Amino acid sequence: MNKNYIEIQINVQGKQAYANDIIVAYLSEIGFDSFTEANRIVSCYIQETKFDEVQFNDTIELITAILGECEFEKKIIPYTNWNKEWESHFQPVFVDSFCVVRAPFHDSFEGFDYSVTIEPKMSFGTGHHETTYLILQYLSQLDLVGKTVADCGCGTGVLGILASMCGARSVFAFDNDEICYENTIENAKLNTVNNITVSHGDVSVLCDTYDIMLANINRNVLTTHMKKIAKSLKSGGLLIMSGFYEKDIAIISEQALLNKLKFVYFNTKNNWTITVFSKE
Repeated sequence: MNKNYIEIQINVQGKQAYANDIIVAYLSEIGFDSFTEANRIVSCYIQETKFDEVQFNDTIELITAILGECEFEKKIIPYTNWNKEWESHFQPVFVDSFCVVRAPFHDSFEGFDYSVTIEPKMSFGTGHHETTYLILQYLSQLDLVGKTVADCGCGTGVLGILASMCGARSVFAFDNDEICYENTIENAKLNTVNNITVSHGDVSVLCDTYDIMLANINRNVLTTHMKKIAKSLKSGGLLIMSGFYEKDIAIISEQALLNKLKFVYFNTKNNWTITVFSKE
């Protein structure tokens, strides 16, 4: 299987402060799954087998219509070089005193309730992005002891792993990206978490009901599959969603309410948002 990635580096110097958010939002829609930023250069990554040149060019046109012309460079990075790529960018993530997310090559940190070690392998969900951070932060408010949890679109598995550490009875994690599927299994072992079942697939693999559902997925996937997701939530359970902008809350809420879910909470960070709904 070809696991090479394509890297697109987009120069946003002189652009609006939120330029990187625009780029992430649009490229996420066409399969780009990981992003880093340094010195106003946004590096965007997609598996080579998923890259569509025509679709990419169309998306760049949409981005430039908002931001103006953006210079970019494209190159192929062999899969074997991913660790080096991430080690050059990956910094620990600190979520208040609740948890730290770090890579195996980082030193350990004191003063946190939980420490999650993640070998990224280009999977989304290292805690750096606002959407992952917001869910990690919200988990600190919950009593997860004895709860069943589904981690939908698990990426690195960081959310499900932390839920397990917080006392969840069991975690079901799934992702339609094979690399994410493999990465979650690897990271669960790395953190000696043994009550996570990992599946390769989309929301159709949900075949049970859960007390807590974590869904850090883009808006279109959430709205398209809201009925299935809501059906998989136990009565009294919580659906915790992120992966979209604050302006999209109304669209997400409409679908949630149509599926008899009740609004509980929302928060934002740099225009990205988390929304929480309950099932009566």
